[in-house]
Amino acid sequence: MNEDVIIKEDLDLLGTEAINRYISHVYCYEGTCEICFNDSHFLLEKGDCMIIISNKLVESITPSSDFRCKAIYISTPFLEICSPDNNNYYVKGTMSLFLNPVMKLTQEEQEMCKSDFKEVEKRLLNTTHHFHQEVLMSTIQTLFLDFYEFHARIYGYEDVPLQGAIILSRFFSMLEGGAFRTHREVAYYASVLCIVPKYLSELCCKFSGFTANAWIKRFTIQEIKRLLKDKSLTIVQIADQLNFTSPSYFNRYVHKNLGMSPMDFRR
Repeated sequence: MNEDVIIKEDLDLLGTEAINRYISHVYCYEGTCEICFNDSHFLLEKGDCMIIISNKLVESITPSSDFRCKAIYISTPFLEICSPDNNNYYVKGTMSLFLNPVMKLTQEEQEMCKSDFKEVEKRLLNTTHHFHQEVLMSTIQTLFLDFYEFHARIYGYEDVPLQGAIILSRFFSMLEGGAFRTHREVAYYASVLCIVPKYLSELCCKFSGFTANAWIKRFTIQEIKRLLKDKSLTIVQIADQLNFTSPSYFNRYVHKNLGMSPMDFRR
């Protein structure tokens, strides 16, 4: 059994601990499915594809009675091995998919996506092939390049210089790894990346439309909401977990960014 690639015909795994280390790739064959992701609602419709970069940001999934899909979950380490060499476009794609994981495909792109999904499944099941792993990796790489093409058609193609790609990739890795729990100043991330804060924000703005501070705040607020939903934790405990200097400062931060106090959010 290949644990790096999981193929399902439903979204039962999406949003669960079982695939926290996986990137989800979904194609909708029939019906619709409403996804609450990163505090926003998205509608997946027939012919759409969806890529969920961070499974932890999935809050709810509501499929229609006739919803039918194919989902390919690829582990992060295996995905990194399969990623096309010398192609930095994934950085721009990653940043936009955090904001909107659904891509509307043309008829031609739909056929291409369905073909790619079938080929990945075929290669995954063909374990008697002497070069099974290598062929599977090649097929997944083709899938990635087609996804890049879909994304470039929707958002516009813009090559990301290697240095910028490395910096943004490391920045997002730190955020996904939870660095925002203890560090919410752009200067900290810039220091770790050996650049000045202004340059980090310029890179973020150029390829995502948001500043570095906005990304740090987005991750922080999402985590605050997640923790506040856990009624077993007190406000003081949550403030401590997120390294706020005091509960009162935490209260002010929440009120400023959510428009209400932590207690009101819990009601």
